[in-house]
Amino acid sequence: MNPKKYRNTFIFALLFFYLLGFTSCPIPDPVPPPVNDDELQTDTLIVNYIPGRIELPEIKDMQWLIEHSSYTMEYDTAQRHSLWVAYKFYSDYNVKNVSRSDAWAFDPKIPRQYQSLNSKTQTFSYAGYDRGHLCASEDRVFSLDANEETFYFSNMSPQLSWFNQQIWKNLEEKVRKWAQAADCDTLYVVTGGAINPGVETLGVLMERNNVTIPKYYFKALVKRQGDTFDGIAFWLENKKYNSNKVTHEYSMTIRELEEKTGINFFPYLRYVLPGNPALEDSVETKRDIGKWSL
Repeated sequence: MNPKKYRNTFIFALLFFYLLGFTSCPIPDPVPPPVNDDELQTDTLIVNYIPGRIELPEIKDMQWLIEHSSYTMEYDTAQRHSLWVAYKFYSDYNVKNVSRSDAWAFDPKIPRQYQSLNSKTQTFSYAGYDRGHLCASEDRVFSLDANEETFYFSNMSPQLSWFNQQIWKNLEEKVRKWAQAADCDTLYVVTGGAINPGVETLGVLMERNNVTIPKYYFKALVKRQGDTFDGIAFWLENKKYNSNKVTHEYSMTIRELEEKTGINFFPYLRYVLPGNPALEDSVETKRDIGKWSL
């Protein structure tokens, strides 16, 4: 190859890779910073990091991290109850293709002896409690498989009927409204009954495999629109309310909810925007109620 032709080929190659850097799509999944061996031994947050899963809280026991097609939970086998259930909404999930399936079933990923009910026809109702959904059935109506998964017993919690069918239902409806709003690309949701050590409960249902009865229920929410993130949390007692309407009286910052539950919500926000490692603190310590109309 003559020198001139070689020089032109080299310049063309440089221009090609230069332009490629501007036209390639960005990597969609956030990646944590590199860590040394000592950090890997002590920082379980990094060890258990799952790229792109912004909705997940800090995972304490990977053995009981249960992943289904459209939601994830960390399960407590001793209490026959999840520590939390996490999922997200985006455009593909904000459609209704199927109706409620009522496909009550054992969770195939958890041994039956650790689940809250002993048969598909069993309920909590004899003691005044409903089989309350954590990931709501109506939140997963984009496919039949996803909806059927919401009827696994691992996704059930003993909620007082007045609570489940009124104020909790109202909050679930609000969540879907926020997910479908024009100012939301993706809504990240973590929900559950509070059962961590130090959190008061209502005891156990001995006749129902000793499942713990939460006294309090929570939702932690982060709304994303491009590179803008907003957070809010809710804390409700498992009781009868005079009104089924959810108000900001029951809302708080995500950081305040962390203190109540002992759960580290949305820790992976720190990896989303490389130029803004303080994003987690910013989202979790603010509550702009103007962006969460009730």
